[in-house]
Amino acid sequence: MSLYAMPDLFERKGSLYLRSNHVTYGRPTLVSGWHQNREAEPKDYDLATLPVGKKNLCQSTYRSLGKVEISDWKTTTEDQLSQVQLKKDYEARDVPKSMVNENTIDVVANRQTDHSQRGYVLPQHDKDHGKMHLKTTYYIDYSFPFQPTTIPDVRDCSAAYKKCHSQFTDTADYRRHGRNTWQDESGIYANHQIKHSIFKQSCPITPHL
Repeated sequence: MSLYAMPDLFERKGSLYLRSNHVTYGRPTLVSGWHQNREAEPKDYDLATLPVGKKNLCQSTYRSLGKVEISDWKTTTEDQLSQVQLKKDYEARDVPKSMVNENTIDVVANRQTDHSQRGYVLPQHDKDHGKMHLKTTYYIDYSFPFQPTTIPDVRDCSAAYKKCHSQFTDTADYRRHGRNTWQDESGIYANHQIKHSIFKQSCPITPHL
């Protein structure tokens, strides 16, 4: 049987199929634990192929362990079961705190700043403190070809050119919803102030004066 050939699992007349896992047979012999032997391949030092007097357990075990550069030789099961000892690190604890007054406030709330412990309310950073977060590769390599200009904020005066609902001719208009709508006859509309700021008042009767 070749190395990559699929074994014939059907029991035909004249075939040899041994239900044994504690005896080592050759590769042509089909046993019930054949898949376990295939999982261990390739083997750098196979004990089954050597004679009885020439088997060296040091070469088969400790030579492969010496190649692994790890400091912890715990097994996977031991590593998983030992995590129960970390349970006490995540339990809630009552941390005792001393009395705080104006003389002991600097001991309890110790500030880790580069300045002196007294005389500064808040720590002050330099100008380039956030440069690492603001200066990205795209921002530096792909800069604007021209200096950006800011558009001045122009006041929106479009409401002065809009016609509101007339208080005199549109009293019964369909745009007035509801019952018993209050009729406003003051002559002052919503765009009254903005119209006075754009359109200057003039007297059309005597324009020549």
